[in-house]
Parts: sequence; structure tokens; C-alpha cells
Amino acid sequence: MSEVLLVAKHLSNASDEDLARVIGIRLMPSSNFGDFFDLASALLKPQSVSGAIAGLTRGQISAFTNLLNNQSKSADQPYLEVLVKLFLVYKTVEDGKTKYIPFESAKEAFKQQVGKGISEVTLSNSTPVTPFEQIDPQAGLSAFETVQAITELLIDLEQRYIPEVGRGSVGLPELKRLALHLGRSVDYAKALYSIAQMTGLVTLLEKRWRVGASYLDWLQGEPEQRWLHLAKTWRMLLGEDSAIELVNANSLDTAMKEIFPLANDGISSHITRLLSLAELIGLSSNGQVSSWFAPLMQGKVEDAGKRLALSLPKTQSRVIVQADLSIISVGPLPTKTELELRRFVETERIGVASTYRINTLSITHGLETGLTGESIRALLAELSGSAIPQPVDYLIREAASRFGRLVLRATDKGTAIESKDQVLLTHILNDTTLRPISISRLDETTLLTRFELDIVYYQLREGKYAAIRKDANNQVISNWSAAGIQDKTKELPKSVLMDIKRWRDHETRMGEAPEGNDIVRQLELCIKSKGSLTVLVVVNKENREFVLEPTGLANGRLRGRDRKADCERVIPLSSITGVRLG
Repeated sequence: MSEVLLVAKHLSNASDEDLARVIGIRLMPSSNFGDFFDLASALLKPQSVSGAIAGLTRGQISAFTNLLNNQSKSADQPYLEVLVKLFLVYKTVEDGKTKYIPFESAKEAFKQQVGKGISEVTLSNSTPVTPFEQIDPQAGLSAFETVQAITELLIDLEQRYIPEVGRGSVGLPELKRLALHLGRSVDYAKALYSIAQMTGLVTLLEKRWRVGASYLDWLQGEPEQRWLHLAKTWRMLLGEDSAIELVNANSLDTAMKEIFPLANDGISSHITRLLSLAELIGLSSNGQVSSWFAPLMQGKVEDAGKRLALSLPKTQSRVIVQADLSIISVGPLPTKTELELRRFVETERIGVASTYRINTLSITHGLETGLTGESIRALLAELSGSAIPQPVDYLIREAASRFGRLVLRATDKGTAIESKDQVLLTHILNDTTLRPISISRLDETTLLTRFELDIVYYQLREGKYAAIRKDANNQVISNWSAAGIQDKTKELPKSVLMDIKRWRDHETRMGEAPEGNDIVRQLELCIKSKGSLTVLVVVNKENREFVLEPTGLANGRLRGRDRKADCERVIPLSSITGVRLG
């Protein structure tokens, strides 16, 4: 059996938790995989295997070494079980005894990396320990800023069309725009996408970055709950056994080097990512662990969250509404207030004190989510404790009166752009920035483009056109989940666990009632890997099974060697009702 088939088989037998962890560790875009064979192929790529080897602890390295030398001890078993869950080793039962066998790719990568030498770290008892009173304030601020920045990223994904670039990447222009918006570096923006993807907050779907299945829970949670979501993911990616070893750590960098001696400083290193993430989410500050680090490593996550909460900036419910259309919050807003405000404002600067701005587009967005001009004015008056400035009042009334002047509808030919304002339509038609979506005139009140509704909507918003979408029932479409408003025809993108369920359903279908393309794909994979398979065939209205070594696939027929009958069989694909590999 080829290694791809072997790994795929063990992946299908693994628990959802183990699959989710290995996908997170290796930063795999699960939505890109159609089945366990796709995942197995990705896991077996040399860079992926090397990264997994680099993340082994000293105990796991020792157990792997003993396994390769046929010198395994009973004390190695817990470590070998971890290696099984990392899909570097698999186990079988022979004569009632459990036998551990390394995958060939893991064996070669391990020999190569161990051959370069294992680092030795001397832990000095004289190293000064920084008091938590000095570490916690900065660590708490880092945690707050990261939670706030991720929230900005998520809301940004709801309001913009961010395409996938290459395989699972974000375009540099989008990273630069986010970095500028946050006042941070491009590397910081890239790290935010990585964190959000690892924690299920963002995902890739249909070549577009979207909010993930954990998005609503994140938005509805208080800062402490949001942070716990990140911290639990960090601990999960680290692993239970490694977490216990870090309970007494003071310097996280030194402790990680001691526990993971094969870890390198490369940007793709799993341990490097964990150290960077620890700084971002406040588990450490300048390499020194915070007071909530040890409880988290012990599995006392609620205790860790309570300790962190003491170092987070306190919330307040007042804002300053200014005549220049800016809104200033002198401190973090309560979650409910923040979400209400974010329905109709754009952020200019985020931090402990934040600055927002309202404009025609932001007000239009709020109206899309079900707000009215009156409710927006009332909220601003309540939060500011005074009457809103006249320019702000005028902008809200003007945006409300123009709401619905430019409407987009999905058609069988693409998207219709409708308006009774012919000057506006002519302006759109002649706008050079909109040429990529190839707009043409259909009649006096309608323009047409072949592109789908969402692409046109976001493209027009980028051009500062206050367009809205309407469905077949003439209802305004708003899929902005941050306000609890979502287009009922759409679902939030799938989580990793839902992708795993999809793979399991696919495997079940393959065994019971596979589709033609599924069968062909499995047969081609088996032929390429020179493996064997069990074919379920209907012969004279009877179900029969043949174990074959397939040799060819052509003209709608499978040709393979039946070792049991010592003959070659040629089976029409139309007669095959199921396939089991291995």
C-alpha cells in the first residue's frame, strides 16, 4: 500500500479532535481538501513532515529514536501514542500485541534532522525572574490589542471582498491596507490572519477569505472570553503533554528550546509560530511568562481568564461625537455598545482610546442592517450624553433619504445595477476603476455586469458608491453577522470540524453509493500508487467483491489482477457500486 493510502486510512480512523489538532499545527486550509486523500497528500509534503518533526519534545525524540533502533521501552509508550496522533507513526496489533511503525516519510525526515544535532540548553538558576507585577500590565495590553485587532479583521472581512491569492494566502495590497488601518507592520497583519485561521475565526471558501464558524461566538463574547478562545487554541496546538512540561516555566523562549530541541528559528517553524503567538496574546512579554500562563498550562482556563481580566483596560460607555464627523471613545466600549456602534461607523484608529468616523457609506451599511436614521441619532445622543452636532445630523438625514437610490439584483446573466438617477448610472458606466467588472448599459435605468452580486457590491463600495443589494422578494440583503443580521439564504463558512464531517460523509458515500467521478478518482489513485483495492460489483443482479491490483483504466473499464483467483479481470465501471482502498 502506498504511503498516501496508508496515511489516508489512519486519518479516517482518527478522532475529530486529533484531526483538528494536526490541521492546526501544520496550518492546513481544511476547506481546500475534498477528502482524506487530499489531506494525506498535504501532510506528506516534505516541508510539512519536517515541520512536524521539528516540533517534537525530547521525550518524543527519544521514543522515536528507540523505535527506529528496535529498542522501544515501556516508558516510551505515552510518547509513541502522541506520535501516532501527529501522524508520524501508526500502530497495528499483531498476535495480541501493539506494534508501532513509523511512516517512511517521517523516518527519513527524522534521521535527517536528528543528524544535524540536538540543541542543548543550559537552564541557569541564577537567571533573574521578573515579577508578575512588571510583566502582567504589558502582557495584558498585548492581549487586549490583539483581541481588538482580530475583531477589526473580522469586521473587515464582512465589509470587503478579500480574494485568496495563490494557495491559501492573502494578497500583499490587502495586508498593507490592514496594517495601515491598524497602525502596525505587514508582518503583524499577516500574523493576525494566521491566528484567526488557526482559531477558526476566518476561513477560505470559494477562493475568498470569509469569517469562520466561530465568528459569532467571538463577537458576542466579552474581551475575556475572546482571549480564552485564543488561549485554548494555543494550548491545543502545543499539546497536553507539552503544556504540563511548561507549567513551571519563567522564560518561555528558554523553556521551549529546552523542551523542543529540534525546533529551528525559521518563520515556518511550528514552535516559532507558538512563541510569536504567545507574545501577541499576552501569554508572555519579552519572553517572560505572565501570571495566567501557569494556570492555562495546568488546564485551569477559567482561572487564567480571571487573572487576565485584572490586567485588561476597563470598559466605559461614553463617546464624544464631533462636528467633523469623528467619534472618540476614551476607553474600550462594552461589547453590546461596540457592536451597535460598529453597524454604522468606520474605525480610524483602534486602541485603549479609539477614533471612529461616520460617512455616507457607513450610514448606508447601518441602514442595511435594519437601523433607521432616527435610531442612529438616538444611539449617538445616548452615548454622548448630549445633542449630536448639526453636521452629523445632516449627514444621517441625507444618507437615509438617498438609501436605496442604487440597487443591485442577481440575474441569470450576472448582476443588474438599477437606479432612476441616470446621471449616477452614467458616472458608474464611465468610472475607469470599475472597468474590471465590465459594466454595460441595458436600458435607461439599468446597467448589467456578468459578475456575481457580491463581487459587484464590494467593488462599488470600494468606489464609494452607496449601493445596496435586494433579493427576489425585494428585501434588502445584509449578511453582516456582527449585528446578528445575516442573509437567511447563506450560512457561515464551515469550521474545521464541519470539513472533517464532510470528509467522513464522502468516505461513507464511497463505500455505499459512490458517484462516478469519485470511483474514477479512487481507481486512478490506486493505480498510481500500485496499491490494492476491494471492488463491489453487481454481476447478474448479485453483489460480489473482488480484491484487485488495478493495472489500467480506459474506455469505461477497470483492468486489474485478482491474486486470489490468479487471473486478470476487466470490469465495466457501470457495474461497480463501491470501492474500498487497501
